[in-house]
Amino acid sequence: MLMLAGLMGVMGLLAAGAAMELAGVFDSREDDDDDTAPEDEVQTRTIDQTDEKGIEGTPLADILVGTPEGDIMGGGGGDDQIGGADGADVIEGGDGRDDLHGQAGNDVLFGDEGDDSLHGEDGDDTLSGGAGDDVLLGHEGDDKLDGGADDDRLIGGGGRDQLDGGTGNDGLSGALGDDTLTGGAGQDTLMGDDGDDLLDGRDPDNATRDFLNGGAGDDTLLAAGDDWASGGEGHDLFALVDWAGSPDAPTVIADYNPQEDRIVLLYDPQTHPDPEVTVEHDAADPETARVLINGDLVAKVLNAAGLGSGDIGLVAEGHDPD
Repeated sequence: MLMLAGLMGVMGLLAAGAAMELAGVFDSREDDDDDTAPEDEVQTRTIDQTDEKGIEGTPLADILVGTPEGDIMGGGGGDDQIGGADGADVIEGGDGRDDLHGQAGNDVLFGDEGDDSLHGEDGDDTLSGGAGDDVLLGHEGDDKLDGGADDDRLIGGGGRDQLDGGTGNDGLSGALGDDTLTGGAGQDTLMGDDGDDLLDGRDPDNATRDFLNGGAGDDTLLAAGDDWASGGEGHDLFALVDWAGSPDAPTVIADYNPQEDRIVLLYDPQTHPDPEVTVEHDAADPETARVLINGDLVAKVLNAAGLGSGDIGLVAEGHDPD
């Protein structure tokens, strides 16, 4: 049930992300702020950038619009809306709950402090959420998304995207294309969706369980500790990594297909120079197999009737499991 809740949460974010397309919200009204308004009132300044390539917002809630050239814009304080227009833009949200859109061009977006939403849109964009619970959407192009600190949601979109959740309990979705998803520290949900994706569930201490779902395509899932891994459709490779020291919390492979999928176990030849793999089947449920190395339980495999030790590949660390 925990896995289902995590996966459904990310799917909901996919729908919510479509509703967050705000490319038309930016306008070019004149600055009509009342400078005499009390400081505790929320003020909105609309700035039409027409002459300068660099502009900094105010401590208020600003709306900044870029030019067809490559612009450098910072929101400052307040809940800002910033659109880069054409060109390779650099946009920094600053403090507050900011909404940043790179639009056309290869853009670089920084959310900084606050719960921000970052949209790369067209081009090969680089998005960094920073602190706060952020939502990052790459849209088109080959994008790089880094959630940073806290609990973030990252959606790649089209293209070959690289998603890194950073710290916190993050939800990552590759969407279209052959993507690379890295959960980082925290309890993360990684969904490859369409394409031949690489999902990496490792974190520094394997203290939390990650949920990996490859989706459609021929995916590679790096599962560590007590991660829950599901390949989805296609010919998938399950690589068991960082398994030492977790015999009481094995990795679970939830949808092994013996006709399509492979399981390999990565080991350190320095600490385990001659690893021995054995497979035991549950007497009450023969389709559930227990994979052990040197007598320690490292994985449970569902739908594994007939799985034997000869079906488990051994790969020394530093070598390609393919």
